[in-house]
Amino acid sequence: MTVKKAIRILNWWIEQKKRGIEKLNEEWDFSDDDYGVRKTLLHADRTIISNLDTIRNELVPDCKHPKKMNDRTVDGQLYCMNCNSDL
Repeated sequence: MTVKKAIRILNWWIEQKKRGIEKLNEEWDFSDDDYGVRKTLLHADRTIISNLDTIRNELVPDCKHPKKMNDRTVDGQLYCMNCNSDL
């Protein structure tokens, strides 16, 4: 799996979790939630989103792609040797 593909999967997963939280808030009536089920579910999903964001940030470094670190692969694709991202 390439890093690009992994980042795409992480972005999709994060969006799915965010939509799930929105649906949970819209469709469930938590007016009589004496046991804190809503709070527990929302906290768990927010923790998962936070963890996925952390993983994504590790895969996408804050690189300025300096000119001296640019190189080409055998097939001509330009990439950064510093962060290994395609340019």
